[in-house]
Order: sequence, then C-alpha cells, then structure tokens
Amino acid sequence: MSIAQARQYQGKDARAWYDAGEAALEKRDLAAALDAYRISLKLNPRAGAAWVGLAKVMEANQQFSDALECLKRGAQAEPGNPTILSKLAAAHMGQGDVTAARAIYERAISQQPKSVSAHFGMGQLLEDLGDADAAAKSYRRVMEIDPGNAMALSNLLGLGRSVDITEETSKAQADLPHASDTNAALIGYGLGKALEQTKDYDAAFAAFHAANEARKRDTGTFERGFFDARIDAFIETLPSSFFAEREGWGDASQRPVFIVGLPRSGTTLTEQILSAHPACFGAGEMNVLTDLTTGTPDRLNDPQASWPTCAGRLTDPQLQDIGRSYQEQAHARAPQSARRVIDKQPLNFWHLGMVALALPNAHIIHCTRDIRDTGLSIYCQNFNPDQRWATDLSDIAYYWQGYQRLMEHWREVSGLKILEIAYEETVRDIETQAQKLLAFLELDWDPAVLSFHEQGRAVQTPSRWQVRQPLYTGSRGKWQRYEKHLEPLMTAARTA
Repeated sequence: MSIAQARQYQGKDARAWYDAGEAALEKRDLAAALDAYRISLKLNPRAGAAWVGLAKVMEANQQFSDALECLKRGAQAEPGNPTILSKLAAAHMGQGDVTAARAIYERAISQQPKSVSAHFGMGQLLEDLGDADAAAKSYRRVMEIDPGNAMALSNLLGLGRSVDITEETSKAQADLPHASDTNAALIGYGLGKALEQTKDYDAAFAAFHAANEARKRDTGTFERGFFDARIDAFIETLPSSFFAEREGWGDASQRPVFIVGLPRSGTTLTEQILSAHPACFGAGEMNVLTDLTTGTPDRLNDPQASWPTCAGRLTDPQLQDIGRSYQEQAHARAPQSARRVIDKQPLNFWHLGMVALALPNAHIIHCTRDIRDTGLSIYCQNFNPDQRWATDLSDIAYYWQGYQRLMEHWREVSGLKILEIAYEETVRDIETQAQKLLAFLELDWDPAVLSFHEQGRAVQTPSRWQVRQPLYTGSRGKWQRYEKHLEPLMTAARTA
C-alpha cells in the first residue's frame, strides 16, 4: 500500500481498513488489499471477514493452500458464520477433501437452515458424489430460499439426464431474455444442456451461444497477445540446454503422475481408470503445482521476479524442496500403499517445466481428443470466468493451437516421460488403452481398472456423470450434431 493510501486510512477502525481491502481487491491491487486486510486483523483479530478477504487475495494469486489456512482462521474467529463455513468447505473441495467439506456444509446448514451458500455447496458436493436426486433437492432448496438464484437453476438444469427438470426448463426459457449478463451466462449454459437432452440441437446451441456472449460482455474477451507472449517466454527461457545443465536436480520420486491436456479431452476418464488400480490414488484436480510455481518469487525473496524468467535462479536444494512440498500437499490424503498418485489438473501443461526441474521422474499422461469434440464441449461448459478463451469458438481453436505448440516444446526439451492417450482410442478399446497406461506407470495389470465406473469417489469435473457409466461413448463425434455452427473448429481440424 502506498504512503498516500496509508495516510488516508490512518486512525481508522478495523472496518474501514477492511473496506479499503475490498476496494483494492476490486481494482486488482493485490498488494494494497493484502496490507489493508492485515491491518484490519491487527485491529480486530476476531472478525472473520478480513480472513476471508485475505483468502481471496491468496486465491487471486493462485496460493490455494494459503487461502485454505486463512479460511480456517476465519471459521475459528466466527464459528457460527455459515458464509465463512461454506467458503471453507468449498476450499476443502478444491483440495479434494470431500469428507471435510461435507462435514462443514452439514454444520453450516444445521446452524443456519436458510443458508443459500451452504445448500448450494452441498448440492455441488452431492453432484460430485454422483447423487443426482439429492443434489437436485439441495438446488431446489436454494431456489425456495432465493427464487432468482441463477446458479442453482443452471446446475439443476444440468441434471436433466437423471432428474425431471420440465418446470425449471420453462423457467429458464422465460428468464433468459431478461437476465443480467452474469445470470444470462449461467442460465444459458444450463438451458443448453437441458435442450440437448431433448435433441433440439439448434435451440441448444442458441442457448450456449447466448451464454457465451453474455459471459464475454460480463468478463471481457481473450487476450491473444498475452497468451502468445506467455508461451514464447517458456520456449525462450527453458530450452533443452537449460534442462541438460540441471540433469539430476530436484526430487527423484517416481510417485507423482500428472494428467494434462485441454479440459474435456478425457482427463477424468483416464484418471478414473487408473484410480481403480490398487496401487494408484486419484487426488483429483489439484492446484498445488500452480501454487508452488507462481510462488517462486516468494521462494527467491524477490517480489519483482516472475516465472519462468526467474527459473535460472533456483538452486538444486530449492528445487528439491519444491518437489517435496508438492508431494506433502498433493499426496496428503494418499495411502502409503499408493505407488502412484495422480493429479489430473488439465492445465498443468503450463507447468511441465517446473515438473521437469523439481520432479524429473514424474510420469506425464497427455490426453488428446478431436478438437471438434473438445472445442464444442468447452464451449458448452460454464468454466471459471477467468478462462476467457472458452467463450468463443475462434479463441478455443487459437488456444488449442498454442497449447499444442507448448506441449511439443516440452516433449522435445524437458526429458520428461510423456505418454499420449487419445480419447477416441480409449472409448474404442478401453482394455488396450488401460494396459498401455499401466505399462507406462510400471504397474501390473489388474482387471479392476475396467470397472472404473463402480468407484464411489467424488468426481469434481463436468464429466462426473459420464464416468459413472461402464463406458460413455455418447460424446464421440458429437460435433456432427452441431456441425453447421462450428466453422472455426472445423477449420482447425482441417489444418491440424
């Protein structure tokens, strides 16, 4: 925080400093927000809101483990606050700890039966566990409390494969033309899924298109120049000679497995197959690697440093520490018997340079899929609003081309063990693909992997319903139903 800003709030109380933190966060001034929330806590350490504010700063900086700790402190400060409890439960879900999350949601609901955030969070958790009826009950409870809740309506519409949503579909069709951009995006994504179940594909695409146009107006468009510059920085900063000079550095463990690729490329299916093996543990989509990589400037004690340009300053002991820290956090719930622990955060493809330095013996499984199917599926999903590339078919094709360029770089220079798995081959011949996966991980064959759908574990991705079937093939070639709307993806496929 600047001297001028500090003087402005000199002598103010904890609430004023909290408000200053909120204002700074809205302007994306994370440093000022951090300072303001900390001062607010010094003045009143029993106010949970400032701890939540600190958690938001940590999340914005992709320091998810630190955010979880802040929320724990907030819940300790105000143990009866259902909003803080719901945020804490959601943070546990983000770390893959479903048991802790469920207990906290139940506690929040018992303390405040009309807590929208707690009922909604419980609905999401129940979806992840595959209980569509119970999830629908939670979402409908939200809508009883808050009839205009677009998020609950959207998620409920997405359950149309398992739940009767006739009434909600009519409501969405009536609400969509008059909704704000934020709500129109949510309603549109849900309505598209509902109409797709009725095989009205033109109407479904119109709903998806309305959702994406609203999201673009609400959050802005994809910055291709920044995207290209980021990829160029990796390629220029981390050539093959960089890794060769550091051969043997980092933590030597072979336990970590990273499943990467574009979202909707079969990463969840691949993880489910492997996690059915008794020697594997599926940790879900972890943010630990992102946290450690973006936290490199802190490790170097240089806030001006940035990744990857500062990579050359990391020593072998520091890289070993990063490798150990990753495993301590990402493998915390894995049993000792697990020889391989799987992190299936698809966008970890950005961080394979760090993996090559800190965990050089890790196994990388790269999932690929026809860009027409992948791109369509991305376009139809309500992704994090920060994923601005996902709201436009041309941007999706552009992102796909850039990601391919970066993956080719990692294959050529990193020295990592990388196996490519095509989604189409997996659904065509799952046993052969499963054998290939286990051989790559140096694990013996176990027929349990063919019964992956019988697991009771939580699945925190849009594929949660598909992977609970013996083998879901309905998404293969799905692009053909929407072909006339997909010219940017068609062009990308022709030029691949």
